[in-house]
Amino acid sequence: MKRRDFLKGTAVVAASAASGIGVSLWGMRKALAFGEVPKEAEGAMLPPELQAQNILEIFLYGGVSQYESFYCVPTLGQSDGTQWHAFLDSGEVQAAVSQCAFQGELTQPFATDANGAMVHLGPYVMPLRERPDVMERVRISITAHDLEPHEGAIPMALAGRGLGHPALSGLGSHIQRYFLERNADPGRAPFSYVLLPANVNAFPTDNIRSAVSIGMHPGAARPLSLKVDAAGDLTSLLARGNVGANRAQYDALMQGYIDRYNARLRWKGEGNPMRSPRLGDLSAAASSIANAQAISGVLEPQFFQKFGGSNCGDSEAVDPLSMNVKLATHLLSHPTSPAKYVCIVDTGLKTADGGGGYDTHFENSFTQARNLSHTLRSILNNVNKPGENDPSKIDLDKTMIVLTTEFGRSPFKQGQQGRNHWPYGFPIVFIGGPVRPTGKGVFGACGEDGRATLASTPQENRMAALLALGIWPFAPESYNVSDIPGAATEIDGALRVQERQLGVKS
Repeated sequence: MKRRDFLKGTAVVAASAASGIGVSLWGMRKALAFGEVPKEAEGAMLPPELQAQNILEIFLYGGVSQYESFYCVPTLGQSDGTQWHAFLDSGEVQAAVSQCAFQGELTQPFATDANGAMVHLGPYVMPLRERPDVMERVRISITAHDLEPHEGAIPMALAGRGLGHPALSGLGSHIQRYFLERNADPGRAPFSYVLLPANVNAFPTDNIRSAVSIGMHPGAARPLSLKVDAAGDLTSLLARGNVGANRAQYDALMQGYIDRYNARLRWKGEGNPMRSPRLGDLSAAASSIANAQAISGVLEPQFFQKFGGSNCGDSEAVDPLSMNVKLATHLLSHPTSPAKYVCIVDTGLKTADGGGGYDTHFENSFTQARNLSHTLRSILNNVNKPGENDPSKIDLDKTMIVLTTEFGRSPFKQGQQGRNHWPYGFPIVFIGGPVRPTGKGVFGACGEDGRATLASTPQENRMAALLALGIWPFAPESYNVSDIPGAATEIDGALRVQERQLGVKS
């Protein structure tokens, strides 16, 4: 259906409802389960053959330097030595390329942006450039917000909501709830996971744990959070040695207590329990404990064996990112309980001088080159090549990869070798899933000062991921029409997000 015809039809329905004629859309909406597509909006959704089955999100923690990676426009910054030219003219880009032994041209033309400028991919994403099959499935979306500190920008990137917002919820919580409520197997492993490195506790104030926040969702929506390089405690906990052979009796007793308390909170024994969100959380926790065997069934011990990594001349005895990618690939491709969402918090092969993997205030070029190329290589080693068809690897027709970061780096230098925070125009990257060769390219653009001249919102990025899985993103627990610039209705908003973020036109 043509977009204009679809919008014209829904406008008539909306006008009828507003005038009191015909059915009330609000009345219809109240009966819908979370994420369920309203009947009048079914034509706005991606066709089933374009929808992803699951999502792998890599949170590039600290702020990726876009000019040497996903948004290099060589025509910008020439006159004042900014953007791509800040460290090209000083020779530091070339030195980092040499240290990492990247082969080929420094940049590669990719697609034109909204300003008509040719966007190049820079040298630090060389592993991606070496996979032309994957390059055909890349969509870059210029994003912007106004939160410079990590503490505010990270929740905005991971949840699409600012600190203090009641609906601040990580993407995994939306997805976990949607599929959990449609799941007939109470003994199934979780649908959503967040994989953290052990050193994430070194950044306690950065609000990284917003990736597992549940906002207004019930407690059962919380993703399972793991640290693969510090998983000794998890193995012993899943074994439930404290209850031994009495597990079934213990679980039945605990459920009996919860059911009895639930009954006391129902009016005349009917309906849902009143004023009891904490009881819901307790019930979800008890269910997770009783379901420990299903969890241990997918979290096989070999995925927690530590191994090292090296890149660009640096090495580490433990490589959490590659360990996490290995586990994520296993979870997403599991034959009986595949995950629907896995988020990896990437703190780099080595931590950047400002924290995370990419917070490069003092030294930008080499740190960004080493950590970003290492991450991309780890991911792409687990993505099927043309004709490979390995069921234990990622199939881009089934899995959409999302590369998220809280902001980019400043177009100008900070000190002699660093870059500062820059939320005013930076790229988010979608790979695979609904993004096909016809939709690859760039949405938005940045100008001579590095600020976006056209950009998406962080909320749109979250909505794009939900829509890619066939989940309707509009609800009190998730997002609103007002989160999409220029959208007039939910249907209009969904179509805009799919076209702008995923390159799918209706």
